[in-house]
Amino acid sequence: MKKILYILTALTLLACSDDFLDKKPLDKLSEEDVFNNDALAEAYVNALYVVLPDPFTEGNIGCCSDEGFFRYGGTSTNYIARGQMTPDNIMYMEEGGSAHNTRTTFLNIWNRAYEFIRNMNDFLVRMETNTTLSEDVRTRLTGEVYFLRAWAYTNLVQRYGGVPIIKKVYGMNDEFNATRDKFDDCVDFILEDLAEAKKYLSETSVLGRVNSDVCLALESRITLIAASPLFNDPENPTGSIFRGQYSADKWDRARQAAKAIVDRADVDGAYALGATYDDYWKNINSDEVIWAKYFTTTSGNKAQLFYALIDYEETLNGWSSMEPTEAMVLDYEMAATGKKIFEEGSGYDPANPWEGRDPRFYKSIGHPYGEICGYKLDNAFYYAAGVTEADFAAGKTAPSYESKGKHMINESTTTGYALRKWIIEDAPVTENENTTLMYPWFRLAEMYLNYAEAAYMCGDEETCRQYINKVRDRADVKMPPVTESGSALFDRLVNERRIELAFEAFRYFDLRRWKLAPFYENIPMAGTRLMVLTPDAAKPDEKQNLIRTVRVYDASKNDKSYYTPNMVYEYEWLGKKYRIDYGDCLSAFMAPQKNFPENGSHYLMPIGRNEITKSQNSIEQNPGYI
Repeated sequence: MKKILYILTALTLLACSDDFLDKKPLDKLSEEDVFNNDALAEAYVNALYVVLPDPFTEGNIGCCSDEGFFRYGGTSTNYIARGQMTPDNIMYMEEGGSAHNTRTTFLNIWNRAYEFIRNMNDFLVRMETNTTLSEDVRTRLTGEVYFLRAWAYTNLVQRYGGVPIIKKVYGMNDEFNATRDKFDDCVDFILEDLAEAKKYLSETSVLGRVNSDVCLALESRITLIAASPLFNDPENPTGSIFRGQYSADKWDRARQAAKAIVDRADVDGAYALGATYDDYWKNINSDEVIWAKYFTTTSGNKAQLFYALIDYEETLNGWSSMEPTEAMVLDYEMAATGKKIFEEGSGYDPANPWEGRDPRFYKSIGHPYGEICGYKLDNAFYYAAGVTEADFAAGKTAPSYESKGKHMINESTTTGYALRKWIIEDAPVTENENTTLMYPWFRLAEMYLNYAEAAYMCGDEETCRQYINKVRDRADVKMPPVTESGSALFDRLVNERRIELAFEAFRYFDLRRWKLAPFYENIPMAGTRLMVLTPDAAKPDEKQNLIRTVRVYDASKNDKSYYTPNMVYEYEWLGKKYRIDYGDCLSAFMAPQKNFPENGSHYLMPIGRNEITKSQNSIEQNPGYI
């Protein structure tokens, strides 16, 4: 890994005009060269910033929860969604005769993280005695690496629980039999690293680099994780490698941590919610973003948006890999009332099922008869003249499809919905093409919701409502304020995080830390479909005899469709149970594709068998995995 990092360092400097580089070939750089030259040392640290894989990968984490569906069966993402992870297949999952390396996914980061941590440790040890770098560069880079190590450990702890805390730089011949440290010890170590980082960092930084505010944001996130029921459980109060020692005071620690970064916005004016919901991924100078990964058309960073783009004729060449679910769509409230569509008095019109929703819906999800990049999402089955509704309900017919020009090609999305978030609509991209969007690792809306949750758990419901409503009061959102109290207020908080932070790698972890995954990830994985009977070819843009259907994926039937009428979708919200009857003409798959194992194993990731073997069994496996 070190050799690879030096290569990355050299490549970063290809365009550099530094006199040192003019005199020494890049392939002759030594370790001493790297750590004794400001430009090389900075390039070395730049390479450490990619300790986490790009969020735009085939391992899109939203498809591992109830946010989305990954339409290609032969992927590690679907193994995880189906509850089929094991210590043996977590490194390489086999399906359809091919192997899938999960080390590049957003979840299985064990090996990758420790490779980077070794280089971080190496850098920090060298900086203790370094006198050749300029003081300002050495100081700043030391702070950045302390943060990046805390960032790496936070992501490990979030996925695995307690992990080995490694500070020493091990050589090739050193004996290495690490054991997992207790969860609380790992959290303390992360907070210690962040405290160290803040000693070296200022409140401002170059775009994309970390500063002291980013440390505050990570403190908010890790303390919230540590306070949550998965890791702070009164029914399992004894601390271990799997969870912390129970203490209600951990919620107060999370509240104070969130307030520190919230005050940077509300008191110091350092941050503010963007005027538009999409500002934080489109505007490189967004006041809402605390730290982000930036993609540019010249940097070589490619935002892999093929999972978001849709197959439109031959114009945009997308794969439509990440597809929002019907359950996700159901959770967007009606804009006028703030109620979900099935609640009495919501204002929902079944004849126009996607009209009048929370404005964030239209910037996050493409729906039938909506548009993306000026292309209409038709997504309908077109039946030949003479086909009746009864024929369809009886499953006796197969659809024929007519191309409709600038319309979504049939079967380009399994669920009927498209991911609209992250697409720069005035500059559409195709697979592997560079783009100028950014992915926020931390933004103000998350900090507001962290503060709201910690306040609620500390008994301060007024502050909880205040900060939920701050998020809902964004200039182009303006959703009705939340007024509930008690458990109903917590339900509103859960839903607000689902909507505001949609497709940003929160839902999977939120459901686990709240211990709600068994409920939400064992419901049918549904989508929508429009059936058009007797279409009028002369009027391709009009709705013609449309039958809205809901289809639910069934993994047991080899991903193939079958239809059953009279589906009723059951849903629980704010303590009440609802039944959504879509009518006699509904078609659906009735078996769930998502599966959260009964033994609870998927609360934490399994540690690869090879890692346990390498440790001579000194590393203990997570519960539920054999």
